[in-house]
Amino acid sequence: MSNGRWESFVRSRREQLGVSQQSLAARVGVSRQALTAIEAGRQVPSTSLSIELARALGCRVEDLFSYGPPPPLEVRFAPDEDADAPVRSVLGRVRGRWVAHRARDAASAADGLLDEGGRGVTPLADPSALTRNVLVAGCAPLLGVLASHVARRSRDVGVRWVWANSRRALDLLADDLVHVAGLHLFDGASEEETAALVRERFGTRSMIVVNLTRWRQGLVVPAGNPLGITDVNHITRLGGRFARREDGAGASKLLAARLDAAGLVPPSGPLARSHDEVAQLVRFGVADAGMAIESAALAAGLAFVPLTEERFDLVMDEEVAAEAPVARLLDALTDRAFRAEARTLPGYDTSLTGQSRRVA
Repeated sequence: MSNGRWESFVRSRREQLGVSQQSLAARVGVSRQALTAIEAGRQVPSTSLSIELARALGCRVEDLFSYGPPPPLEVRFAPDEDADAPVRSVLGRVRGRWVAHRARDAASAADGLLDEGGRGVTPLADPSALTRNVLVAGCAPLLGVLASHVARRSRDVGVRWVWANSRRALDLLADDLVHVAGLHLFDGASEEETAALVRERFGTRSMIVVNLTRWRQGLVVPAGNPLGITDVNHITRLGGRFARREDGAGASKLLAARLDAAGLVPPSGPLARSHDEVAQLVRFGVADAGMAIESAALAAGLAFVPLTEERFDLVMDEEVAAEAPVARLLDALTDRAFRAEARTLPGYDTSLTGQSRRVA
């Protein structure tokens, strides 16, 4: 069976009654070879044949067969800010080892559940199908759209978007906990600067860098910009109501650089985990401003003060890029339907989407 474990007790029941295999096969009208496969659990009998076997052996069908969950997978749990191992996980196989990440989206099905011992994950789908999952770490909301297009084009490939800021995404990639890492450098870093960072981070490994999009990053403010904020110099007016991002996020680095250049201290305020969370904090009045990408501001109906243009790239090992599921992901970047939809989304520039370079 595809996503469970089929067990047959026909042989033990037959031997308990002293019935030969040849005799039982003749009584139920199958070949001895077919009965051998059924007894070994390699073949699942039809409903009618199951009833005939139970009748011939004087028992219930339930006494002859059982169907349960597959055995737990031995996995590497990706480090998480939550100390406990994730109960719900998304799964992928990276360089021959199973990897589990916490499934944070309650609206999407998980790939597996933590087993009772807490040391492995019981898959909720056929493990052979889960080997075709592509684990992508990054903070670009456009990754969710890309994942949907990959699923539409290739029904045998699943893209699992693991949210992570740029620093964490590269850490996960370096530790072989994802197939692909999303990276954006602050303040308009060039393609060469991105390549230099990848070369420094991954040393002698041959890497591929592929552009997903370009975007503008800046200050998200309420509609109409009632406080008249036009640059980082005005942030000091907010009195602790600035939506901050965690260390390692591109938004945090951009803000720190601009404040340092202006001789200002970092603001205080609520902490947001993503671009969209920044926009929601501003939208609901928890913060007066925050640093995020333009698309997050526009999607929430907020105003946006641009500070810089950035490129968002996908980074992967060259060997991994050649694997069929990852190759399908890269093919989707140049798909007409994906490009057409991405162009309609506010705040994204797809003029460089799909362009790649090798960093050795």
